[in-house]
Amino acid sequence: MRNAAIFVTHATAVTAQPGGLQICTREYIETLRAAGLDVALEIIEHDRRLVTRARHRLFPTPYPDQWRPSAIDRIVTAARQADARFVCLNLVNLAPLATALRPYLSPTTSLVLLSHGLESVDFLHTIPEGSRSARLQRDLGRRLVEERRQRLAIEHVFCLTPFEAEIERWLGARAVTWLPRTIPSRQPLAWRPDPARLGFVGTLDHQPTRDGLERFLAAFERVKPAGVRVRAVGGPELAGRALAGRFQCIEYLGPLSDHDLEREAATWSAFMHPLFCWARGCSTKLASALAWQLPIATTPAGARGYTWRDGTLPMADAPDAFARLASELANPTAASRARQQIAAIARSSPTVDEVGQLIAGALGLTRIVAARA
Repeated sequence: MRNAAIFVTHATAVTAQPGGLQICTREYIETLRAAGLDVALEIIEHDRRLVTRARHRLFPTPYPDQWRPSAIDRIVTAARQADARFVCLNLVNLAPLATALRPYLSPTTSLVLLSHGLESVDFLHTIPEGSRSARLQRDLGRRLVEERRQRLAIEHVFCLTPFEAEIERWLGARAVTWLPRTIPSRQPLAWRPDPARLGFVGTLDHQPTRDGLERFLAAFERVKPAGVRVRAVGGPELAGRALAGRFQCIEYLGPLSDHDLEREAATWSAFMHPLFCWARGCSTKLASALAWQLPIATTPAGARGYTWRDGTLPMADAPDAFARLASELANPTAASRARQQIAAIARSSPTVDEVGQLIAGALGLTRIVAARA
């Protein structure tokens, strides 16, 4: 039996950009193929017609239709021609497609959702603590109800983290599998640490990321060793300049190219990854730091979705403890010891083939993959 899978995705998710969306999409494609599936991409465009934009503005919904009407015919045609066993929807924003596609697909074709994280998870973090806003509470409830409705047409959901897998089960997903993160195969950086430099990379207007960085910087300014600064990379620039104006211990470098970022990161004593809430999806920047084999300071929430067999990842679960950990890693001896542990983690993290086997088992392809092997 041919194991054809139609991989439905927006064009932005399969560009060469180094963002988390693109990284997770490439990882899904690689691991699906490692599972023994013949993956064919079906790239759809956002529906940016004036009438569609006007409808979304007048009648807002948590998950608006983000595709042109012709997309459904194209997906169904591709699935029939390939005799596809699976239609995989990349990103939860395409989950509403499942309800639209189900009546036109063969009963033997399963709809699979490749989640990068639930909208409701991050929306909760945009609501200020203690807020009694009826509108915000209503908007969160609408997202949860819509996510539950979408799961009725989906046979299987793959997630990036264990805690979102549990939320998916709570929403009523029929079958859910957590796929651990893989570490990119790349040469470790030629590490030339400057004890006065710690580093940070992230999207500075992403609420959980910004909150974590601000809480760390506030604590770090009270305990940091003399002369040590956090060199921050990322955008938007307006948010980065605002942080540099508030905290003396940060040096904002702006967005950098991949090449310039690697040159800069090679001079850091350690990579700072402060995250104190359980945001949607996973932190793909942590995988880059592990592949670079830099000393790392993170949190349990920052390491969500990652697993390994050997090594210890330096973690702290509160801003004050994280600031003390960062101060310790500014010491060259402590940083060198931490780097040895990071190298062990990178070597013992799951491979693409191992995650492919998890997918094969979840979708009932184990015997076929074993036969091929």
